[in-house]
Amino acid sequence: MDLPTSSAAQQRHLLPTRTIVFLVIAAAAPLASMIGNLPIAIARGSGAGVPVAFLIAGAILIAFTTGYAFIGRRIVSTGAFYTYVAEGLGKELGVGAAYCAVISYASFAFGLAAACGYFDEQVFVAVGMKVDWTICAAVSVLLTGILNYRSMDASAKLLAVIIVVETLVLVVFDVTVIAARGTEAFPLASFAPNQWVAPGIGVSLMTAFTCFVGFESGALYTKEAADPVRSIPLASYISVILIGSFYLVTAWIVVGALGADQAKPAALAHGGTLILDLIKRYDGEAASDIAGILLCTSMLATYIAIHAAASRYVYALGREGLVPRSLARFDEQRRVPVAATICISVATVICLVAIASTRTDPYAAIIPVLIGMGTLGIIALQAAAAVAILFYVVRRAREAGPIVLAAATCAAVGLLGALTTVATNFTLLSTISTPFVAWLPILYVVTLAIGIAFAIWMKFARPDHFAQLALVEHRSV
Repeated sequence: MDLPTSSAAQQRHLLPTRTIVFLVIAAAAPLASMIGNLPIAIARGSGAGVPVAFLIAGAILIAFTTGYAFIGRRIVSTGAFYTYVAEGLGKELGVGAAYCAVISYASFAFGLAAACGYFDEQVFVAVGMKVDWTICAAVSVLLTGILNYRSMDASAKLLAVIIVVETLVLVVFDVTVIAARGTEAFPLASFAPNQWVAPGIGVSLMTAFTCFVGFESGALYTKEAADPVRSIPLASYISVILIGSFYLVTAWIVVGALGADQAKPAALAHGGTLILDLIKRYDGEAASDIAGILLCTSMLATYIAIHAAASRYVYALGREGLVPRSLARFDEQRRVPVAATICISVATVICLVAIASTRTDPYAAIIPVLIGMGTLGIIALQAAAAVAILFYVVRRAREAGPIVLAAATCAAVGLLGALTTVATNFTLLSTISTPFVAWLPILYVVTLAIGIAFAIWMKFARPDHFAQLALVEHRSV
């Protein structure tokens, strides 16, 4: 069916390509990814060869985006990857993937809300004030809920400012290292042949892929996009190229700043403060303090974007009748899934209350697990979508052409490999080695199985409902 005609008020809230790009980049969180994930990739991964991992991950995701753009120009739906999986692999698998998507984005949103509170508390401690993390988290949830309830263009304006500032901090660091070390800032040893198969390359690839989590969220804004057939694929291309290039160059310069031979031992010695310590060394203590504060705003930007993505998956499932249809209420003037937005906000508050009731250090025991679960689920969703897109492309091989077919094949193989690596290293991803944590990924297997079983039941018990699943706003085939 076609998108409804919009009034002048509706037009004001429609999202252009550049706004969707900001939403996608915010979900990927450049500063938080570099500060939080890059030290793990260097210390526990392939050391100086980390730039290779970012190059491989970026190439695979560009290949994925090629197939993604092909299907995205022909099938436009707020259900995003759920609709693509249903189109490529069947509605039964699509329903299972849809429920897994809600768990993934909701887990990520819960973890980010708690993380915002935790890091804000640390900033207050650093300036001599005591503000409990639960209060900081509550403010983040309230601010995010209000912004995303108003309209995504309002959220995007704040995200644009945050992204520009946090990126500028890393750009200044990159330029300062280049000025100080010259060509040594780009050590050729990082791309030596042995680095492509170096010990730990799997861990480096895992962390590289986690840095890209969120780039796939552009397709969730179909109902709010001004021109979804054009802007969603274009925004996806622009985002993955910008994010991938930035990550690759910054990772390479970090290795250059440490020295290729000393990168791994230095990362092990500094741990999670590696990037902040490097910024202090090359740009001064004030710059390091600013980067620490901007880490909080980067987390908030990511939370806003992931909260919005989770809301849109809940909305899509509500519209399909896979969760209560009351969650599909959509404000046509502000272009916002209001009921789903409120639902995710309320669910986040309940989760935060549960975390606070344990009276444990949230970062030591809970936050990494929630974010790790979200990351694993989203990468699994990317892999499922890649396989589904490959099947879709194969059925239309003449129309797609050899380049799209080859890209879709590489993406499916690469993302299945990434999923395997992330699943087998889940305790490293979650940074917690408690035995039960290693078994948490099975939750997705159970959810997928329940979703498939429910879809099969619906196929026979409610055939009319089943036939209407995977709604498409626009189809061009």
